[in-house]
Amino acid sequence: MNLNDTIKTQLNHRSIRHFKSQPLDKETLNTLYEVANHTASSQFQQFSIIHVTDKGKRTKLAEICNQPPVSENGELFIFLIDLHRNVKLRQEANLDDGRLHTMDLYLQGLSDATLAVQNMYLAAESLGLGGVILGSIRNDIRAVSELFNLPDMVIP
Repeated sequence: MNLNDTIKTQLNHRSIRHFKSQPLDKETLNTLYEVANHTASSQFQQFSIIHVTDKGKRTKLAEICNQPPVSENGELFIFLIDLHRNVKLRQEANLDDGRLHTMDLYLQGLSDATLAVQNMYLAAESLGLGGVILGSIRNDIRAVSELFNLPDMVIP
């Protein structure tokens, strides 16, 4: 088997659910955001990221996800399918936004968000950080959307 640092990182993957109380420094956060923004996309990136720092929202989100560690230490990011931003841009340019309401664009947004999560996660692990991807964020999409006051066409 051919191994390089990236493959070694991937093969050593483990889900981590308990984290240190030390927040990530600004440089590391910027690096992770930059990695997410460089994710491949079929057209234009249709995802956004919320960095959740509000303790009350983290506690409520932990309840929604049924994941107590969400309210504890560590950084918390929510990746969103974000078609709303592109609707606004098209409307501001007096262009039709009809295609943005199709299943095709929803699936592209889902793909964009999923790939960005994986890229950011791999980058974090390559920096010696641990993490976990929570599918349970989708336990109650409406509650998560209300908690973060998400506009139409933005889906966690």
